[in-house]
Amino acid sequence: MSDPVPEGPEISTDVLIVGAGPVGLNLAYQLRRFSSPPVNNDSRQISVHIIEKYPKPVQETFGRAVTFWPRSMEMLSQLDLAEQITQQCVAVRSSAAYDPQGNEVFGRGWSFLEGIEDTRFKFASVLRQRYVEDIFRKELRDFGVEVSEDHAFVDLEIDETKPIGEVGRVKAKILDSSAGVGKEREYIVKCRYLIGCDGTRTLVRGAAGIDSDGDRTEDKWVRIDGVLKSTTMPKPRAYGAIESPVYGNVLWIPLDHGATRIGYALNDERRKLYKELNREAFIEEAKVAVKPFDIEYERVDWASVYTVGQRVAQNFSAKGSVFLAGDAAHSHSSGAGQGMNAGMHDAANLGWKMALVLTGALKQEVLDTYNSERQPNSRKLIKYDEDISVLVTGRLPKGYQGDKTEDPNVVLGRILQEAKGFNTGLTIGFAPNLAVWRDDADKPQDEIDKRSIIPAPAIAGYRAPDIQVLVPALWEPVWLQSLMRNVAQFHILIFAGKGQHARDAFLSFKSDLEKNQNIAKASINLTNRVLVNANGVGVNGDSKHPQLWPVDFLTILPEKVGNAWFELGTDPIGKVYYDGDGSANARYNVDIESGAVFVIRPDGWIGARLDLTSANLAVDVDTYLGALLHR
Repeated sequence: MSDPVPEGPEISTDVLIVGAGPVGLNLAYQLRRFSSPPVNNDSRQISVHIIEKYPKPVQETFGRAVTFWPRSMEMLSQLDLAEQITQQCVAVRSSAAYDPQGNEVFGRGWSFLEGIEDTRFKFASVLRQRYVEDIFRKELRDFGVEVSEDHAFVDLEIDETKPIGEVGRVKAKILDSSAGVGKEREYIVKCRYLIGCDGTRTLVRGAAGIDSDGDRTEDKWVRIDGVLKSTTMPKPRAYGAIESPVYGNVLWIPLDHGATRIGYALNDERRKLYKELNREAFIEEAKVAVKPFDIEYERVDWASVYTVGQRVAQNFSAKGSVFLAGDAAHSHSSGAGQGMNAGMHDAANLGWKMALVLTGALKQEVLDTYNSERQPNSRKLIKYDEDISVLVTGRLPKGYQGDKTEDPNVVLGRILQEAKGFNTGLTIGFAPNLAVWRDDADKPQDEIDKRSIIPAPAIAGYRAPDIQVLVPALWEPVWLQSLMRNVAQFHILIFAGKGQHARDAFLSFKSDLEKNQNIAKASINLTNRVLVNANGVGVNGDSKHPQLWPVDFLTILPEKVGNAWFELGTDPIGKVYYDGDGSANARYNVDIESGAVFVIRPDGWIGARLDLTSANLAVDVDTYLGALLHR
């Protein structure tokens, strides 16, 4: 249950989350979702206290982020959050770019939207942040957690005499202003972990002593959302780019509830035309920005101007107890539409790791991989965004190595297209670490670089591709990721080969699994999800008895058959599905004769790829999981 707002000076909780935007709400949702169910009525829930400085009505005036790219939707789908978004979002599958004369030009702007592949989410899911937060809040409320609004983070201290993960190692001072002016009060939250999701102006980062690198530019960015009464824009429901001679590359996005977003960089010359930068000024400049097309507003929902900055925290955690996520860890322009998406990647990466540490299943040191996996990708995003944010204003970046006379709009379109895999999130990968078994030592650099091109290889450190397999008996297609929902458990994905050697190896693997005390029940029980038994397990996972690992199994047969038993000579390991046309084996680059085994992490990234016919297969699975999970 959620900790109540205290009447006294202190409360205790497992996790304090500062900031109730999409990232903070997502993390709170995961921690509650991943809590162990009662085992012998003695298993506890993870307690969460989530605070937000601003009340919801004020938050709703902020337009902010609007787009989920495909990989974000895949992760949200595995968390059972995507359907609520697709019910309300605008699914944008096309783009349109126009030169200053209003002629459509192809291959520029957001053209990478066309032809998105290797995912079922072949579109941009556009839904304004206020509605996203409403969805997340409802789901969190169903777990018994309410956001404490008008509660502001003040400061924190870390007691390093206490072990990491013990309640009270982190103490945070919170100012509660919910009773109104003159009735403010301070209280202390004692917690195991604190997660700062408090945006670009984060206080948590400074209080934790984490420095950041980067710069703040002088460009002023305007975003205006509203319902148009009329427009001469030829394709108003496409993700648009208008190449304005005044404003550079102007953004046009069709929004939910019939609205449209227009965005542009407000230059100094135009800024001087107004005594005050207010809504009326933004509307008038929007009309100039979209020329040669005309717009007339029926209603303006929100308009804002802000300064772009590219900054990244030097570390995403401090002393094993304080973590940063979302804009608190990395801030950048909205030029490539990555803000909310980068935050979803942070949340998906950190959520299962923290939850399994708290429930005693995962070793504390696995939390260190959050920084080693997410920080390099954030630095890559910042570097990418530095060029994007300049090109959007109609200028070439400093130090541009190409033709200095080249049209910045052409360069922008090319960069966005080249970064298609990164933009969509489908090729974001991690270097080898404790949770990623991969050896790049003998790989040439050009081969490593190709992993950023869709489709990314099905190797450790990259997402588990979503492909269709067939349900037994019915032979109806089902998406593989829907069979591997994120409930903070690992999935052992077994591609059973056709060859006799592979069939014999499958039988040996099953026999070896059944002898393993940590995963025997998972391999024998065909339907029940195995979760860690937290009874008697301390914060650091100490236990007097072996505990079941959070592991589930899927067997994929190489062709559709009448019954799996007849093909295998035994029951499959876990549930079974069929690769009817060989496409699943092909996408995972599996030899259909010899098969293969993949360990899929809870967040949907491949942790290890193993040889089905290896005599050490069960040992390798045990070694990989044993390095992460307590025995």
